[in-house]
Amino acid sequence: MKSSSESFLTLKQLIECANTTQRDIAKRTGISERTINDWTAKRKTPRLDNALVLCRELGVSLKTLSQSLGLDTTGIPDDSPS
Repeated sequence: MKSSSESFLTLKQLIECANTTQRDIAKRTGISERTINDWTAKRKTPRLDNALVLCRELGVSLKTLSQSLGLDTTGIPDDSPS
């Protein structure tokens, strides 16, 4: 289990790691660029349906996305291989 002091990639860093931009994600998903910017700046948290879309776009798990948004994932199991 990860300690609470461990740092995680931010949403901005996840977007960069996926070699894409907020604008490109907005174009592909239909989610406004402003909304994605609000998530990146931690002004808002995405609804579950939008979070799943973002996970697919970035190729990350829901837990990884949650951590990037600063949400507490303590007690949430890591993804198991399928």
